[in-house]
Amino acid sequence: MNLYEQLNEIFPYLISIRKLETYVSIDVELPTTWKLPKKYVDEKMVVEQKSAKPEFRCFSFATSFDEETLDKLFNNLKNIIKYNKEREEKEKLFEEKVKELKSFFDKSNLTDLKSLEFQVNNVLNLELEEDEQEDEDRISRESVELV
Repeated sequence: MNLYEQLNEIFPYLISIRKLETYVSIDVELPTTWKLPKKYVDEKMVVEQKSAKPEFRCFSFATSFDEETLDKLFNNLKNIIKYNKEREEKEKLFEEKVKELKSFFDKSNLTDLKSLEFQVNNVLNLELEEDEQEDEDRISRESVELV
């Protein structure tokens, strides 16, 4: 993969790429609402820096300068972005569905609502990753508050 292809997906978040002796540091700014899943981050190789933008966090990801570890770092950065964009889409979809359900409840009578059943067309894998449990707890709290 060429340099353009490696940088293309992370480019909106990229601040700089630096040489540090035999290491390379890739600095990115990510929204404060985003998470860094443990499976994509080697905690020994990332440092949070102060960001100039209030709604963003700045991270420096370092790795040795060799093809394999550098490719892994780029893939991890792409996966962090993909993970968080998907989380945002899921949250937006969840909010839309809650609004639809609330509207349905407002328009229906109590007797009909008591017989309401939900059928899920596909089997959902409910196993959570370690860093996703917090999200599920928050969503549960939000759903209670909305009712």
